Amino acid sequence: MSIPFILLSIFFLGFYALLAKLKKQKKTFNFRVLSALIAGLLFGGLIQAIFGVNNLATVGFTELLSIFGNGYIKLLQLIVIPLILVAMISSIMNVEGNGSLSKIAPKIIGILIATVAVSAAIGVASVYLFGIDANALVSIVGSNSAIETRGDSLLATQDALTSAGLSGLVLSIIPTNVFEMLTGSERTSTLSTVLFGMFLGYSILQIKKRKPEKVASFVAFINASKEVVLSMVREILKLTPYGVFALMTSFMMTNDLFALAEMGRFLAASYAAIGAMFLIHFTLVLVFGLSPIAFIKKTWPVLVFGFGSRSSMAAIPLNVETQTQRLGVDEETANMSATFGTSIGQNGCAGIYPAMLAVMAAQVMGIPIDLSFILQLITVIAITSFGIAGVGGGATFAAVAVLTIMGLDITIVAILVSIEALIDMARTALNISGSMLSGVVTSKANGSLDTERFNSNNLTTKDSELTV
Repeated sequence: MSIPFILLSIFFLGFYALLAKLKKQKKTFNFRVLSALIAGLLFGGLIQAIFGVNNLATVGFTELLSIFGNGYIKLLQLIVIPLILVAMISSIMNVEGNGSLSKIAPKIIGILIATVAVSAAIGVASVYLFGIDANALVSIVGSNSAIETRGDSLLATQDALTSAGLSGLVLSIIPTNVFEMLTGSERTSTLSTVLFGMFLGYSILQIKKRKPEKVASFVAFINASKEVVLSMVREILKLTPYGVFALMTSFMMTNDLFALAEMGRFLAASYAAIGAMFLIHFTLVLVFGLSPIAFIKKTWPVLVFGFGSRSSMAAIPLNVETQTQRLGVDEETANMSATFGTSIGQNGCAGIYPAMLAVMAAQVMGIPIDLSFILQLITVIAITSFGIAGVGGGATFAAVAVLTIMGLDITIVAILVSIEALIDMARTALNISGSMLSGVVTSKANGSLDTERFNSNNLTTKDSELTV
């Protein structure tokens, strides 16, 4: 073992010990996640400043980081399909009242699609407002060997999308083999699981209306399964601060800070677009006669978790709990909006990001960006937003899908993958906000929102309990 590896490992594990101590001191979960995020960025930046990028002396330490960081990501991926399946079945089969399902699902999906279309328009505008020149970006970092490697990987994805076409992409959502779907092996597995869960839940609901005694034991099994899966999710979520520290350290170690500085304008434009979309969310809350301040205060803990974990799927339990116990949304609407929001109409990952990259790709190719181009782009984004997985990397697939359908080059995607993590944190928070917004607005429109609870300053659940 080299001396750098030993020293870096001591500092790394020492911070893990500090995180454990902070938990014993009853520091909030959000405080620990943000502390890990900032510390990881600083620690990784310091390592790069001392050793440089991809130094042989730090290879062993990079492997150690991979175990903790990628291990956390794999645990999140492990629980995604079971969580989506039981949450969707449970939310549909427990809907009370005739016609309630038809009043809830279309509104939620409609709000998600409408907001993702608006977010795409904001993404286009941000490129021009910040004067981003994609040609200059390509000329600065386009010859990097790491970028070429990423490009080769993305080309394989593009080839698969091209051969399938738009109809193939839509049809791939319908699972032909339920067991294969449950492996999560396909990009559309999450939306396929949502579709299957809805179908199964609706079938159970029909039997409950006619012969409830026939499915009583199966309903009890699904409800029990949901509780078990949620318990598993909470155990994994407890590891979030540790996973975030490893991921952020690795990110800062392995990406050239000079190259990142050249991409600073794109980073600023992305955050500006995300911030503008948040303002639109808050404005919509106001339009429906509710307090944006109350919405912000009560959704903040979940947004912070999403920012740190980069997974809107992992946030489903916190999302539902926040909607029902803090915002006064009925349980059926909360379950559906939280689940749909992980694979449909993600404002950040499926809206803003692909729109920005499409405009930049068009710049490089010399394609005129007129009103016709923009309208076509927004339409394509709205369609392809179905099935984008709510975990890290989903935005990259969304961008590749949009650029492929639009006939644009994907080189710009490979270049910007290096700063994905920095943008993805804010995008994930925006995705979660969009799903909670759809739940609140739908519940208000259907007259099922508990406005007294929404406006109450007395939270029914403590922060520490709500956020693990």
